[in-house]
Order: sequence, then C-alpha cells, then structure tokens
Amino acid sequence: MSKETLESTLVQLRKKEYELRIKADRLRREVYQQPDPSASTELLEELAKAENELRSAEEKRSAAQARDRTGGQILDTTAAEQEVTVRGLTTTGLEARLFLKMAHVPTAIYHLLNVEISPLITCEVKAGGEQTVGGGASKRRVRVVSYIEGYSAKAINTAEIPSGKTHTFKQLPTLFPSAIRDLTELTRAMLNVQVDDLDGAVEIHETQPIWLLARTAAPLAIMDPQTGSWVDLKRFLGAFVTPNAPSLMKFLRIAADYHPDRRLVGYQGSLEGVKPQVKALFDALKNNAEITYVNSLIDFNPQQGFSSQRVRLPRESLADREANCIDGTVLFASLLEGISTNPAIVLVPGHAFLAWETWKDSNKWEYVETTMIGSSTFEQACASGEKTATTYKSQKQLLQLSLTELRSKYGITPME
Repeated sequence: MSKETLESTLVQLRKKEYELRIKADRLRREVYQQPDPSASTELLEELAKAENELRSAEEKRSAAQARDRTGGQILDTTAAEQEVTVRGLTTTGLEARLFLKMAHVPTAIYHLLNVEISPLITCEVKAGGEQTVGGGASKRRVRVVSYIEGYSAKAINTAEIPSGKTHTFKQLPTLFPSAIRDLTELTRAMLNVQVDDLDGAVEIHETQPIWLLARTAAPLAIMDPQTGSWVDLKRFLGAFVTPNAPSLMKFLRIAADYHPDRRLVGYQGSLEGVKPQVKALFDALKNNAEITYVNSLIDFNPQQGFSSQRVRLPRESLADREANCIDGTVLFASLLEGISTNPAIVLVPGHAFLAWETWKDSNKWEYVETTMIGSSTFEQACASGEKTATTYKSQKQLLQLSLTELRSKYGITPME
C-alpha cells in the first residue's frame, strides 16, 4: 500500500472512530449521570453495544497505523535520500532510527514503569564496517544518552555492535521528584537524545518536544506513536490506593463505631463478618465524611494521544468531602485494604466502582456503586454495583483489578 493510500485509509478510519466515540460518550453521560447508573437496563445494553463497536473501530485504525513505519519516528539516517547534514552509514559507519514511544509522560506513575515494557524512546542502531584480518566481524562501540531538559536525570546505555548487526536501545530517564512535585497542569518539555560513536564522532543529537501530564492525572492508557496502539496503564490506578495515609487510619477508628462489634478486623472471625464491615465504612463515608458525588466521566482523548482522569488522593477526597467515580473507588479501596481485606478497582467503559473479595483467597466478589454513597443506602448501592458488573461481564467489557494482585504481581506500591 502506497503512503498516500495509507494516509487516505487512516483518515477514513479515524473519522469512523470519532463518530463512534461521540455516540459512546453521549450514552456514557446518559448512563452515569443517573442517580443510580444501573437504573436502565436498556441504556446499559445500548452503551455496551456502542463500546464494542468503538473497540472494533479502534483495532482497525491501530492495525492500519502500525503499517506506517514512520509513526513516532524522530529521525532516520537510513533514508535513501538525505540532506547533506544528516549522518549515516556511508559517512560514519552507523545508521540509526530513533522513535518516541509515548508523546505524553505520565508523571504520577512514571516511577513504576518498566523500561523493557514501557520505554520513553527506542533507538535502533546498525553498525557498518568491514571484517577484521582474522575474518571476524568488526565491532562499533555506541553510546545513547537521553534526558528531559530540567525534569530528569540522564539515561545512558553503551553497547558493542558487530558489523552488519542492529542493536535496539530502550531508555526511560528517571524524573526528578522535586521537578514534578508541583506539576499541576499539562506542561511542554524538551527531550534530548544523543547517539555517539565512542571511537568516532556524534552520530545523532536531536531534541523533541513532548508533553508532561499533571501529577494529578491518572493515566489509563498512552498511545504509542510508533504503532498507533494503546499502552494499557490501568493497573497503575493501584498506586492511588493509599491505606497507610494518617487521615485514613484516623477515619477507620471513626468507621469502627458503625459496626455492631465496634471493630474492623478484616477476614478474621466469621464468614459473615466482612460485609457488615464494608457497610460500616459506607455509612461512615456517608454520615461523617459527607462525601458528595461530583459527576466526571473518565476522559478518553485519542486526538491528544492519552486517556486519563483527574484523581484525588484519598486524603484529598476526605478533606474536600467530594469525589468522582474513581476518587470514591480508590478512597473506599484504601479503607478496605487498611483493614486487611482485598478490594478491587472495577473498570467499565467510562466508569469505575468497587468490589471486595468476600473471604481471603475465595475469588468470590461483591460490588458497590461508590457514586451512590451520598444519596442511597448501602443495600441500594450494592444492588446497583452488582447489576452493572453483571451487564458488563456478559459483554466482556469489565476489568477487575485486585489490589492483592497489583501489589504482589506487578509491584505497584501506594503513592504515599
């Protein structure tokens, strides 16, 4: 497929994806602006169908975009026609292709990312040269350095690359905590990348503007500019679950008064003892914390290349006495983890709510709609959560993130 044909195809696919996203967003608002999100089975089913159509359109667009080898490319010294200022195999004995892997840096959870899975950049370097006198391949010593101006340390990697071989460098420069601590809005920054031949001269020195997401933005997905696919970051919502925050520990003592035994002991005691503890937390959030639901749909903006949601830390929700769906979910999950039970963040398209494991290692779960804390009874909120979960399970659109698994399998630790 020619580049012109591919571009035309992508335009049509993006148009279709945009139209389906508008439809899905409209239905999300209708569903989640109701006092009880599960009130209309017809609306839930219509939304689930629209989400399936949107997901199919996204996959088709992503597959087409992946065929474009220049996606996310910052520089390519392998091009057949180069400007005289561009270095390459014929002049330096090296050729390189440099790719940006995330155009938006998720500063809130960046420190938890794995460079092998989620690098900021990749650099493919091929070594030219001739064989040695003994018949073996000669080697080129190469160093790659990258950093975000004013915001990160330098990531440095070196490698010896045999003649005719290609080595891929992956880098994820470490951010300075002091530099990003007060980052409260989307901020423009400059990425620097340099590729050196350690026995020669500089092969590449390029700068590239990138975006830094606010520290309050919980990234759900980042688009890989090279492939056009979404890199799923939803599991990192577990970092916003902070059971050891002092204000939450204090609140647990208040919540204990709502339990018949005036104790919150997690999975100790009888099998029937967990749900009354969850109810005690619900009632304390309703009556003492006076949490008010603030309607805020999960933001998903493919035009900007990221999906994120402004998330308050649990201590902030307690102090502000308000929460959107994710705020309320991570707050409630923090309290449940604080009494040694296993909560789960439940995600469906455009919305989040809470689940808890009914007994340790039972893999049996119950659900509660956290947006109903201020307006409904515990029993009503549980019925709504169960209904929403059942609907989306049948459509295979429910993602359940167990905190025990997030901590033990993925090493996602609390932010504070």
